[in-house]
Amino acid sequence: MSVPMPFGLIAKVVSWLWGYITKFLLLKTFRRSHEAWARRHHLGARWIPLGSYLEYSLQLAKPIDAGAKVSKVAFRSKKYNILNLEVFFEAVGGGIRYQEKICLSDIDERPIVCSMVNVPCQELITLSNNKIMFSIESVQFRKCQVELEGGEVVSQFDSQVSNLTHSWLMHDEWKLRWGVWWNCNSIKWAKQRLQDYWRWGFGAPKLRVICPSTVFSRRETLWMSGVRGIGWLMGRPWLVTMQFWVAIWSGLFILNDEDELQWRWKNSTNDAFDGEI
Repeated sequence: MSVPMPFGLIAKVVSWLWGYITKFLLLKTFRRSHEAWARRHHLGARWIPLGSYLEYSLQLAKPIDAGAKVSKVAFRSKKYNILNLEVFFEAVGGGIRYQEKICLSDIDERPIVCSMVNVPCQELITLSNNKIMFSIESVQFRKCQVELEGGEVVSQFDSQVSNLTHSWLMHDEWKLRWGVWWNCNSIKWAKQRLQDYWRWGFGAPKLRVICPSTVFSRRETLWMSGVRGIGWLMGRPWLVTMQFWVAIWSGLFILNDEDELQWRWKNSTNDAFDGEI
């Protein structure tokens, strides 16, 4: 009598083991990389003038956001307290306009955060005639009405139209792991710097002086050819990836604020990224 193999159970066990092992090895480094990206892009990381008395910080919702995908904007005063503010935020994308009316009072240097439920999440909605279209392609503040604390009313004005580049999708490095999207820009840049070292820095003098009258020889010594060969080999993408993770897992190196591998015991800032699990 033959006993059927429980392939479904085996597949579940293998999947669970793979998830556990990858989470153990990668989670903390992924989290640190994502935190670095979040610090550079979170609400309040960048303030933009809105007229002479206000500045704002904008965070548009993205599909990779955890939790509720709601766009937010924060306002604060630049010099004088503002008694009242009335403004329309307009987002345009895919031939559709979205507006959110914002009314605030008693604005000072402390940021006031507003959620904009009428503004859609940034998404790639269509690819037609070789043209990429997004749900939001440009934003603008319209009909800004500011009343200062002394009762003076500033003439109504519009901000400049800001066209979005969507670099978070077109250029950033994202990985889907354990049901969550992680930004891996710091990991990508650290590996790129490691690759650049093998290509251009390995075996080369730290200080190179080039004069206009310098005569370059097309012939290369055997030793230098060997050095270049080693650099070429060690700079292969798969080898660079292996070097990066072995360095992190060994505990001898950390990922610092400049997105570089750094010797653990070298003097560094308190925010250096620790790759240990």
